[in-house]
Amino acid sequence: MTVTEAAPQTRAAGRGAGRTVLSAVFFLAASAGLWLSLRGRIGEFADLALRPGSLPWLAAAFAANGVGVLISLVTWRALLTGLGPPVGLPAAARIYFTSFLGKFVPGRVWGLLAQLRLGRAAGFSHSVMTGVFLLNLAVGTLTGLALGLVCGPALLGGRTWWLLLPAGLLAVWIARPGLLDTALRAAARVARRRPPEATATDAGMRRGIAAALGSWLVSGLHLWLLAVLFGADAPRALPLCVGGFALATALSSLAIVLPDGWGAREAILMLALSDVLPWPTAGAVAVTSRVVCTASEVAVAGGALLYARRRARRAAGPSSSHPSPAPQKNSRTGEQ
Repeated sequence: MTVTEAAPQTRAAGRGAGRTVLSAVFFLAASAGLWLSLRGRIGEFADLALRPGSLPWLAAAFAANGVGVLISLVTWRALLTGLGPPVGLPAAARIYFTSFLGKFVPGRVWGLLAQLRLGRAAGFSHSVMTGVFLLNLAVGTLTGLALGLVCGPALLGGRTWWLLLPAGLLAVWIARPGLLDTALRAAARVARRRPPEATATDAGMRRGIAAALGSWLVSGLHLWLLAVLFGADAPRALPLCVGGFALATALSSLAIVLPDGWGAREAILMLALSDVLPWPTAGAVAVTSRVVCTASEVAVAGGALLYARRRARRAAGPSSSHPSPAPQKNSRTGEQ
């Protein structure tokens, strides 16, 4: 009897140890990606931060990108709504921001694996979590490319007709969200794969697209603040920086072998900024943008995960950490 009862406990302990190891490997890989993206740039950023009057601009840029990252959670949560059990904000933040840190690891698979594991614990099937992950990636990329139309004339010398394609697709997508489900099922039949069991609701899709656009617009303000700090003309730089940041980030995200589009995003940003800043200064702004974005993203993701953990512990109550004492026998009756 004792042996048969211990076996499930042993297996559970083994699974728990395996999850701990996987989590440690994930966060070590993310830390390595962070180091790679910031290597050799902290000194330049420190020199800028020590310049008189720079700190308020840097703080505002940090806050702008941080708010944009928080809005991106709204996009993901809107796409998930209606596909499974209701998910509270702490659980959604835990799933999304753990996966979000996977952007610092080469390849997209790590963020997906994190969403699969945490989503399963929240009651979502692997097919739903995979669909939402890919859908969130598509929404972010397509909205970023569409906003690139704002800076396209300056960046591409007037040849912006190809950017009309993502803008047109986005407009059709907003008008008829169900067409995406049709396209996914057709692609699955061509590839001889099982079609997705569910996609986002029409309302969830539209809310997700609107939130993604808002996230790009707010995040792009950080680049504008940095460009103005380095001497760019504020009115002229505003649309260029907002659209350029969305375009650069969306395009660099397609380079899946680079952690967080390292290098590719800076090159595209320098091209966009060179219309309002000298080339060396545009490079300095692009480097500063990388440092500010990385710092704000890690701060927001870390804060959100701490918030989710504290809420989970509070919801569990003191009984989970302090087991109730064993019942005592009544000295008079002998009953418990």
